[in-house]
Amino acid sequence: MLRTAKRIALATMAGSGLTAVVARSSWRQRRLLVLCYHGVSLADEHEWNPELYVTSMRLRERLELLRGLRATIVPLAEGMRRLREGTLPPRAVSLTFDDGAADFRLRAVPVLAEFDAPATVYLTTYYVARSGLPVPNVMVPYLLWQARGLTAVDLSSHGAFTEATDLNTASGRAFATRRIVEARVGDTTEGKDRRLDALAETLGLDMPAIRLRRHLQLMTPDEVRDLPRGLVDVELHTHRHRTPDDEASFRRELAENAAMIGDLTGRAPRHFCYPSGRYRHAFLPWLRDAGVLSATTCVTGIAAPNTEPLLTPRLVDTSHTPDATFAGWVTGAAAILPQRPATLMD
Repeated sequence: MLRTAKRIALATMAGSGLTAVVARSSWRQRRLLVLCYHGVSLADEHEWNPELYVTSMRLRERLELLRGLRATIVPLAEGMRRLREGTLPPRAVSLTFDDGAADFRLRAVPVLAEFDAPATVYLTTYYVARSGLPVPNVMVPYLLWQARGLTAVDLSSHGAFTEATDLNTASGRAFATRRIVEARVGDTTEGKDRRLDALAETLGLDMPAIRLRRHLQLMTPDEVRDLPRGLVDVELHTHRHRTPDDEASFRRELAENAAMIGDLTGRAPRHFCYPSGRYRHAFLPWLRDAGVLSATTCVTGIAAPNTEPLLTPRLVDTSHTPDATFAGWVTGAAAILPQRPATLMD
């Protein structure tokens, strides 16, 4: 209901000319919209998880829309600096991509280069050092989705199931995913990878072909090194894609992440993205002590001069985000509508 009302309000604002007024305003020029993307499909990932994946065609359409709205795409580091200084260009937008999957290099970078659109990739590094291995906790639900035609499959050897599992429903696949992932806690990285092969065999899937297509793998060290300078900045996302609550573990995750990115890029990363959008008040001083200048969340919003830089909001763009909603945030019109209050995890 709320989303429908907002779409109607945005349409009304556009029709009345108010959207154009907001877009040209000094109010909008003092704000930075940070866009968030996760994956760009190599094949069918956007059908499996349209909230996390878009197609390369969809990404190209978004960049064309930004051009049509006369938005100015600025690198994140520059955008955060100019936000503080009050020197942002009209309708400033920064592009960010989470995780650093192989699809970023294979699908997103060519589109970014086509539009000369600078972007930041927040790189989690553990699986960068393990080239060729897919991320298991993400691959498990993808494999189960690939086998969604199966209504009675025996997964007892993969997660202590006591009865046949229906993979033809989202709830059945979600249940199976939880049980399989839980059963693998404590496994070595190599053990988890072997279990993926065994699961694929049970499901009748061609795991070698899936690996060859680079599904749900991260970029290799060489791919990170070869990212085009001036177009892509590599920044922090923790080493193992997690934010531990205890300070020592959090700092270690950040330090390992920073060290590997520094080795691969020759520069010290200074901007951070909370994995899975999970953040707490306690993290902020730890990030400041580590020299982090900004940290982005998955809370919907547009950054203002008084925004806490370590709690920078973003617009998470998905396959389902309507063009009008996207345009509303680029122009700033959506930001002046009532918003649900963000909840900070304490």
